[in-house]
Amino acid sequence: MLVSSRTAFARFAAVAAPAAKRSFTSSPVASMRLARSTHASAGLRPAWLCGVHPGSAPNHASASAAMSVRRFSEKAGQTAEAAAEQGAEEGAEKAKPEAAPEDPSAALKEKITTLEGEVKELRNRVLTSMADVENMRGRMVKKSEEDKKFAVRKFAAEMLEVADCLEKALEAAPEDKRKTQPDLQTMFEGVQLIETVFLKGLRSVDIAKFSPLGEKFDPNMHNGAFEMPAGEAGKGMVGAVIKSGYMIADRVLRPADVGVTK
Repeated sequence: MLVSSRTAFARFAAVAAPAAKRSFTSSPVASMRLARSTHASAGLRPAWLCGVHPGSAPNHASASAAMSVRRFSEKAGQTAEAAAEQGAEEGAEKAKPEAAPEDPSAALKEKITTLEGEVKELRNRVLTSMADVENMRGRMVKKSEEDKKFAVRKFAAEMLEVADCLEKALEAAPEDKRKTQPDLQTMFEGVQLIETVFLKGLRSVDIAKFSPLGEKFDPNMHNGAFEMPAGEAGKGMVGAVIKSGYMIADRVLRPADVGVTK
């Protein structure tokens, strides 16, 4: 007994709907086979088995059913082709080689290397700063000692005129005159005592008197005022002392005025 066209189409739609859903993940050939099996499972028959012969005019219901089946088949084929293309693209994307994950140990080593470089640079800066501070401290200590040592330099240089006057006063009283003149001897002893006390005061501030008579001429400590015959002393020697020289610590406070032999 022939199945009516409406009933056959309903059965075909009920069976074909799940098959069309599964066709999104299948190939075009499998979709065509699925469509054929769906026709068979729905109980549909070719047009000539349903009473539609090639030479005869088909009824309206049979023509509508055939048209619906054709449209559904075309749509299922297009859907299957689109699903096949999408599957191919997804397969190509999956086939691409995945980027290798970054090694956390390499990043950690790089960070450690960077930090070690920064620590080394900061250490060098600290050491340089400490060396600068130490050098500055040494200079300040040296300057403080020199200031303490040479603080009276200017005052002592002015007082040397007093020492020169006392020295000249003693030279003005020769020994032969002092023997015949008791008053001159008494004055000489008084001036000599004053000079002794005065020089002692200078020594208390590290100032010392020197007389280079008979020594080799030294331009750093002697001031050559004139030249004189060498005689037995030899050339380039101090033959006479006009003014005595003075030292303050290890420096020359005033060079001695001398006559140099030639």
